Amino acid sequence: MATFRVLLVDDDIQFLEATEYMLKYENYTVITAKNGEDAITKYNESEPDIVLMDLKMPVMNGYDAFFKIIKDNPEAKIVFTSAYAINNKEFQKAKNSGLYGLLTKPFDLNELNKIITSQK
Repeated sequence: MATFRVLLVDDDIQFLEATEYMLKYENYTVITAKNGEDAITKYNESEPDIVLMDLKMPVMNGYDAFFKIIKDNPEAKIVFTSAYAINNKEFQKAKNSGLYGLLTKPFDLNELNKIITSQK
């Protein structure tokens, strides 16, 4: 059986590395990206099972990357990760466009596993 592929997108390198380590420990295949533009490229190359995407990033933010990925891949499972409370028009638009979930940072492995296993 192929391993479950997670695309992890965050500009915070420490968070990215710590979360990547945590996921690899759980036997997930992890692909990382440092901004939204990178995320779109990596999504198209690797076709991950789920995407964990930060919202506030340089080059291209999580919302813009989300809408670009969803446009070409409506079945994409994308979960926003953010340290900030979110309740704005862009977030509502994303939810209406198929946003898979939201994890508030810092999140723990149990929360993450629940989201991942609910769609395996």
